Amino acid sequence: MHLLSHYTCSAGLKGIAETRAFWATNFLNLNDSSEFFYGWRKLFETASSMTLDLLPNENRRADYDNLAISESAEHKLREFFRSSDGYGNLYVTSFARGNTDDHDERGIRPLWELYTKHNGYCLQFDAEDVKRMLDLESSTANYEWLGLKEVKYGVDKNTQEFRELSFQLSQKLLLQILQSRTDIRVELKSERMWAPARLYRRVMDYCATHKDPCFEDEREVRIFAYPAATADARVFTGIAFKKEIRSRPDGIKYIALGESWRPGLVPRRVIIGTKAERDIDSILSNYSPRPAIAFANMPIA
Repeated sequence: MHLLSHYTCSAGLKGIAETRAFWATNFLNLNDSSEFFYGWRKLFETASSMTLDLLPNENRRADYDNLAISESAEHKLREFFRSSDGYGNLYVTSFARGNTDDHDERGIRPLWELYTKHNGYCLQFDAEDVKRMLDLESSTANYEWLGLKEVKYGVDKNTQEFRELSFQLSQKLLLQILQSRTDIRVELKSERMWAPARLYRRVMDYCATHKDPCFEDEREVRIFAYPAATADARVFTGIAFKKEIRSRPDGIKYIALGESWRPGLVPRRVIIGTKAERDIDSILSNYSPRPAIAFANMPIA
C-alpha cells in the first residue's frame, strides 16, 4: 500500500471528514503562487534566447533584456488566467509521499512544522483509493484532464519535454515579433506549432510539476484538475455535468473533489500532531470505516 499524506489543521480535518471531499485550489491562489512560476521562468528565458538566436544581427535590439521580458510575460500570463472564468484553468490538491517507514508511521517532520506547527493532523490515504475517487469524479463531472502527478524538484533542460516546450514558446514569441515587424525575414515552423489551448495546458502542467529544489522536503504528489466549460453526454455513464467553480469570501477559487458520491474518500490512518488535540472521536465518527489513529510523538521544543 502506497500512502499519500495530507497535512491539515483542526478545521481542515473537520471539513474534510464532514464533506468527504477535497478542495482543489486554482493554481494562482496557492499559498505561494510564485512556486508555480519557477518552471515558467526557466522555460521562457530559454525560449526567448532561442528566439533571439533566430533573428538576424541587424534586427536585434541592443537593449534586449531577457529577464525583463520574462517578467513581463509572466505578468501577462497571470492576467490572462485571472481574467478567465476559471474553466480550463489548473486546480491543485497536494499530498506528500514518505520515503522511509518512519515517514509513514509518524509523518514528515519538516511538513509538520511547515503546515501545522505540530498542532494539526496528517490524513493518510491509500494511493489506489485516491485514484478510484478521481475515476468516480471524472465519470460524473466533465474535465479536460484529471489525475495524479508527482512533483519534480529542479529543471533538467536536456529533457525532451523541456526542449519541446521551449521551442513552442520560442515560435510563439517569433510570431508576435513578425506580426509587429514587417522588415524581419525569418520563417516560422508553423507545421510544428501547437494550438494555443494545448500549449497553455502543457505549460501549466510543466510548471506545476517542477518546483524550486529548495522545496524538495515537501515530496509532493498533486491532483491536477482542469474542469471543462461544458457538460458532456457520454454513452455508457450518462451526462458528466459542468463542475461548479466556487469562491471563498477572500476570492480564492476552488472546486470540491469527491463531493457527489458516498462514502467518499476515507483515510486509512490519521496521525495526531505532537501538540494537537487528541480527542477527535466525534470528527472521525463521520467516516465509515473508521480510520486508525496514530501519534506523531516527535521530540520538539
